[in-house]
Amino acid sequence: MRLIVRCVLWGTVMVLTGCAQQTRQASPVEPATPVSVLADPQRCIERADCTTKVSRTLLFVFDYAAVGGHLVLRQERLLFTPADAAVNDWPAIYIRLAEPADSRFDFNAGCRVDHCRYSTEELLRIYRSYLAGEPCSLDGVTACAGY
Repeated sequence: MRLIVRCVLWGTVMVLTGCAQQTRQASPVEPATPVSVLADPQRCIERADCTTKVSRTLLFVFDYAAVGGHLVLRQERLLFTPADAAVNDWPAIYIRLAEPADSRFDFNAGCRVDHCRYSTEELLRIYRSYLAGEPCSLDGVTACAGY
């Protein structure tokens, strides 16, 4: 009797083990997509991502103006500091918004005086942090991530 019970239990364990292995083989687990430091925050693939990044761009330009930078004008997909803006130590910015899907945001900044508050590279890093959803501070309070 003990032998029969052991055989039944052993058989049940073997069947369950075989089913578990077969389930794993039948539904392969896709590898997790690693979050890459090299990912480009200026790129958007889907419409929803592009829309979110347009909103983040607007937040950036409003924050930029709030701390003393120039207000920008909009002409279709281009946001830019107007040529007649007062000359100060804030760089003039130029942002081309991405198309609604599978596109890229372009950014440039130009200093109109000998020494600006931010270099083009610094402003780009700040802008990219906004696009990534991790805005750093334009007044230097919150440090930027490595964007």
